[in-house]
Amino acid sequence: MFVEAMLIDMHPDDVTRLAGKSFEEIATDRGVRVLSAMHVLATDNVSADVEIRRGEHLLPPQHAPSPEIELRQDAHDVRFEVRPRLVEGDAVLLRVVLELDGWPTHLPHLFISSVIVRNRQFVPFRTDFPARDGRLVVLLVKPEILRDQEGWRRFLERRKTRPRDAGPASPSSRGHGRTHPQTG
Repeated sequence: MFVEAMLIDMHPDDVTRLAGKSFEEIATDRGVRVLSAMHVLATDNVSADVEIRRGEHLLPPQHAPSPEIELRQDAHDVRFEVRPRLVEGDAVLLRVVLELDGWPTHLPHLFISSVIVRNRQFVPFRTDFPARDGRLVVLLVKPEILRDQEGWRRFLERRKTRPRDAGPASPSSRGHGRTHPQTG
């Protein structure tokens, strides 16, 4: 399974505007600031994670959605962990863990949630981590099921042409996340 994720900050009232947009469209939205973009390959029901350390580029040039997106270094650590589990047909149960350390409040933050989402649809997780100017951090996650060689071939073709992503899952399929501010 290929799992793509994007960490953004935006005004909490604007999260509903994400419906029907691709990751690229969201990244170029004037009301959105991209903090990080990442992806992992994961096996069914096995955790996979990505860590980005202080001072590393958070948005590699090959993943930048447009020239307007500024590549920058940030003063925080990010750890994204996902455990995808096939539950039926084209549905995936995603268990996500997001840890931010050192930004924006210099206190570690932990977010854990689970959700069932359809193949190639993304779901936004409102983390309630504070950001600048009344904004908050939102995690977007999109799984893609790769069952066999043919699935891999189609996946690689789509990655070359980057067609429009499916929009977010319906509100009824969203998980209930827990945000745990932690002190160091």
